[in-house]
Amino acid sequence: MIISYYGEKYSGWQRQKSANSIQEEIESAIKIITKENVECVASGRTDAKVNAYCQPVHFDIKKTLDERKFLHSINGILPEDIKVLSVVQTNIHARFSAKRKTYLYKMYVSSIELPLCRDALQISPNINIKDMKKFLKLLIGEHDFSGFRASGSSTESSVRKIYKAKLKREGIYLNLYITGNGFLYKMVRNIVGTMLKVGEKKIDLTKLKNTIFTTYKSTYTVKPEYLYLLDVKYEK
Repeated sequence: MIISYYGEKYSGWQRQKSANSIQEEIESAIKIITKENVECVASGRTDAKVNAYCQPVHFDIKKTLDERKFLHSINGILPEDIKVLSVVQTNIHARFSAKRKTYLYKMYVSSIELPLCRDALQISPNINIKDMKKFLKLLIGEHDFSGFRASGSSTESSVRKIYKAKLKREGIYLNLYITGNGFLYKMVRNIVGTMLKVGEKKIDLTKLKNTIFTTYKSTYTVKPEYLYLLDVKYEK
């Protein structure tokens, strides 16, 4: 299944005992339709309040489903902030078969908080966007991103490969698109936080070049509400 959701009211993808999650909503809806208990596996976990345009999810079931009827039924059960966009029978593993993931972090440049841009982070017009772009170029390639990893992660290796990290002006928005073979816990939000501090001249870019993949440890984490899982690519 390809799922889209607005994460403001949820504790993230993963099911939790004391908080409402996307996984719990999806699995509960599937049980109503199929009368079976299933465990859904996503391409990756999204944190609390993080959104998704495209979150691939798979589940195993004994019955044969009519895909069109299932799609109609599950969207009739799910809340308005979670919807299934498509469903297909496949042997692709949503997590382990994923090769590239793209995240979007939405911002806008303004000295005044704009009421119609509540889906994006406000940043100052005085920020140095050229320096921010220079910082993003440092990320390209395979590196040890432990400096951008938040505590609480159970992943052993902190080596990841970044294929693309670009800022794009799209109307009033200034959007960051970042694509990699995987991301550590809060890695994207810590990258954005560091990028903004570089743009504000609170981090010296020249010094950062020498420490970014060795001793640097980000202490700047931006809000999750403006982060979106945009796309996931799989093996052909």
